[in-house]
Amino acid sequence: MTESHITELESSELDEFCRFFRISGMGHCSGGVRAWEIGQTLAGSGSESSVLMAMVRWVEEGVAPETMLGTKYVNDTVSDGVAFARAHCRYPLRNTYDGTVDYTKNCLEVDQ
Repeated sequence: MTESHITELESSELDEFCRFFRISGMGHCSGGVRAWEIGQTLAGSGSESSVLMAMVRWVEEGVAPETMLGTKYVNDTVSDGVAFARAHCRYPLRNTYDGTVDYTKNCLEVDQ
């Protein structure tokens, strides 16, 4: 498939082989004020919920990720414990605040 063919595909067609996850609150590659740890650093790399393991499951088992679990550690230090976790949604869905503290189940389509 060429680049020109890819740009003409609908979002649902792209989902068969490409997924984009917006990690809100993450700096460039790591760090930030939100649940930015998705397994991209040494601290989270062995986790079953890491972005790498999600890709391995997709390729080897055909199970595409619907969300990416992000974790925010207290003081960004694993040994200090987990401050909170959040499921980051695949595009075009977004985490949407519904009046509760739990963002993890609120992947909704939001008008651009």
